[in-house]
Amino acid sequence: MTLTVTSRAVREDVLPVFVTAQMNQLSSDGSKPLVVTAEVTQGSSSVIGANVTATLESDTGHSVQLYLLDNGAAANKDKDDGIYSRYFTQLRDGRYSLKVRVTDHIDTRLSLSRHSGALYVPGYIVDGKVELNPPKPPVNVEPANVGSFSRIATGESFEVKVASGVTPNFPPNRIRDLSAEFQENAVLLKWTAPGEIYDEGTATSYEIRWSESLEVIQNFTNANRLNTSELQPQEAGSAEHQHFLLDIKIENGTTLFFALLAENNNTAKSEVSNIARVTSFIPTPRPPAISNPGLNLTTIVVSVCAVTMGACLIAFVTTCVMKRRRVGEEV
Repeated sequence: MTLTVTSRAVREDVLPVFVTAQMNQLSSDGSKPLVVTAEVTQGSSSVIGANVTATLESDTGHSVQLYLLDNGAAANKDKDDGIYSRYFTQLRDGRYSLKVRVTDHIDTRLSLSRHSGALYVPGYIVDGKVELNPPKPPVNVEPANVGSFSRIATGESFEVKVASGVTPNFPPNRIRDLSAEFQENAVLLKWTAPGEIYDEGTATSYEIRWSESLEVIQNFTNANRLNTSELQPQEAGSAEHQHFLLDIKIENGTTLFFALLAENNNTAKSEVSNIARVTSFIPTPRPPAISNPGLNLTTIVVSVCAVTMGACLIAFVTTCVMKRRRVGEEV
């Protein structure tokens, strides 16, 4: 069961903000982390950019505070959908209560659309020619007045009972937002940094691989490995942007696949990330367009007429001269 806080708006012209808080499960043996989730809505719209903090407190006095995120990484499924979440990894025996506090922020606004999850494809190749798709439509975010608010929601209690002799060795969280794009002869990879333990702390290293074959990259260890010896992971939740030069020639239609994983100090590795696909699209040059076809046609017609009239004039003059010569000879 999930408990929801119901509240009234301070102003009649502003709809009230609702908050729903819950855990992904109500019991745990300590083998896997739990996930805290809070959904924030105003009317039929999602509230994004809010400050969302969860407090989990056990009957033994163990208390943990987590800042929930809506960034589309780690425990959070989709970015800017009004659903905030975070992993709870500090598992100790006890029965826990869940309390979520939500307040407005300078960036708080409404999102009127849900993410479809469909992958945007920039273009495709037909008979060796590149056909580009229209630009990717922007996310429908309306800077509507959410109003100043502060809400507290309470979720149902849950219990943690760690199995005897079990010492959790949680790895970094799986990276789910890896993307790739060509920049001249290099490739730019972007992703959200995982933590030392799921989405907390800082991972120790990355292992990044690539292939020209989807089947090969799915096996991961069989794919080509990039040199990441000088790459230092950033703190969990940070945006990673890394350029890599590849030992292949990038041509029109070249398609590559990338994936990576993170490792922590205990040599625990995350699951392999999502597979990022990138294709080099070099638009086929088009012949220069005629700026004013009507004007060009008129010019051609006038030119032809002028040449014709000139030829007729020359023929007329020549005929007259010949006739005069004949008349003069007869006389």
